Amino acid sequence: MGIENPIPSGDIIQKVFKNESNAIRVIIVNGNGDILKSIQQEENRSGTDCSGNDGDTNRILNLLNTSESGNPTSVWVDTQLIAQSDMTIVHNSSGSTITFGVNIYNSQSIRVLYYII
Repeated sequence: MGIENPIPSGDIIQKVFKNESNAIRVIIVNGNGDILKSIQQEENRSGTDCSGNDGDTNRILNLLNTSESGNPTSVWVDTQLIAQSDMTIVHNSSGSTITFGVNIYNSQSIRVLYYII
């Protein structure tokens, strides 16, 4: 797939717009004029959505994403961005999970952001 006037090699243009499912569509055009598409998905959850007990580590959050292309992923607990080293993320066709290596309390809000291609 291409466009009429390809962009010089190495240049990238990105267009962002909201669609009706409250996701953001990002269209990226590479230097060959090929259009790459991805959808930014956001899930707002809480500690009560995780397995395990209040305040434990290794609690697991199941995401709605059933695509194997969910990376990169950003996760905030309350307002703190969680380091990649403090969580394990698995994306596969049957579902995606995040296992937290930090303490997760039931009262905490969890915001997950990922891209699906």
